[in-house]
Amino acid sequence: MNSPFRCPACNFAVFNRRVARCEKCGRELPQDRRFSPRDLALLAEEQARVDEARQDLQREREEEERKREQRRGSGG
Repeated sequence: MNSPFRCPACNFAVFNRRVARCEKCGRELPQDRRFSPRDLALLAEEQARVDEARQDLQREREEEERKREQRRGSGG
């Protein structure tokens, strides 16, 4: 019996449920072995939130670094 996360054609492990085809044999994977369009949309939304949070953190770090440089330059 095949695992639900293996290709039914070649039994290769499905590592990326975002792709529609087996990464080894190229056969189309059954829908139950991949993410649904709704799941993909939710994953994309979450990734967008993570990316935005990273950008916010980077901006905060850059601002803190600018403040430190200004304090160093003014002798403080």
